[in-house]
Amino acid sequence: MKLIGMLFAMQTLGVFAQNVDFIRQSYQGTGVVWDMPVAASAPVASPFRSNSVLFQQWNIQENPVHESLLHQKLVGNYLPTADIKVVTLDPDGKVPRTRVDQPFSVEIDVAGLLTDSGMPLTSSHVLLEQHLASYSDGQTSLDLIQTLSNIPENSGYLTSNGKTKLKFPASSLKAADPTKALGEEHFVVHTLSDGTISQTQIASGMVQVWPVASGAIKGIANGDLIRFQAPKIELLLNDLYPRSDTFFMLYEGSSVNGTPGAIIKTFPMDREVAASTVIAVTGLESKFTKDGTYTVALVSTTVYGTELLCPPVTFQVKRPLEINAMQVTCSAGGNP
Repeated sequence: MKLIGMLFAMQTLGVFAQNVDFIRQSYQGTGVVWDMPVAASAPVASPFRSNSVLFQQWNIQENPVHESLLHQKLVGNYLPTADIKVVTLDPDGKVPRTRVDQPFSVEIDVAGLLTDSGMPLTSSHVLLEQHLASYSDGQTSLDLIQTLSNIPENSGYLTSNGKTKLKFPASSLKAADPTKALGEEHFVVHTLSDGTISQTQIASGMVQVWPVASGAIKGIANGDLIRFQAPKIELLLNDLYPRSDTFFMLYEGSSVNGTPGAIIKTFPMDREVAASTVIAVTGLESKFTKDGTYTVALVSTTVYGTELLCPPVTFQVKRPLEINAMQVTCSAGGNP
């Protein structure tokens, strides 16, 4: 960044001789403050160089004693600094990711803002924006420049240095079915324009949002009776979370709660995006230990817990009894 030697022109103040005028120069990032007496109206060269200086024009009236801040201007290649961190319940993934129904937080750390009263907005405020963008069919990423060119969902000013934490109970993305929203949320911090310096992005962070998984068990329905061979079953798995384990389970009885089940089929997944698939299941009858009531269920385990992907299906097994008979033939003499 180039160094700046400031030539600060005093405004004509119309003050009387008994008044004292001076320019207070605050060198940002150093803690150095220097007061320089000046005439009421005169160009004055600053004797120091710095990347960023806050010039304040003060007048002290001697009788009665009263000081007034007449004018101020932040000059130089001055930018506050900021850092954004998105924290989700999922520690995996190349970028922060979450599920649309899960909470996450955004931590913003700001430094370099001037907090004295009366400071111009450019030196005492930064602008925080939240941008939302949904994925179209097949999309798994978005162009950042295009995303940030849209009208922000929310915006507000940060006026103090230090950390600010925003908590979101769930994603703000919208969809016809709220559980199926997917896309990205971006959080951006900007400096403000003051007429000489344009609005500038100084920090950004994002989170990828994936839908809630769902599924269906096809080929068997509640109340079905299996007497011989079990039907061919298809499992429809929709929007499986990027890191998940999906199980097709068989339970004795009509409930899946509190009953140990047998794993019929598994589908582990560890990738960067959600996925959908169809799985065929055959040979279910080999798992029946006896006749009676059984229930099958689709279960998915993620960092958010273990959940059913669809309602379980309960059916009856009643196989025909097999009788092995021995035929005996008697002769006319009565002896075998």
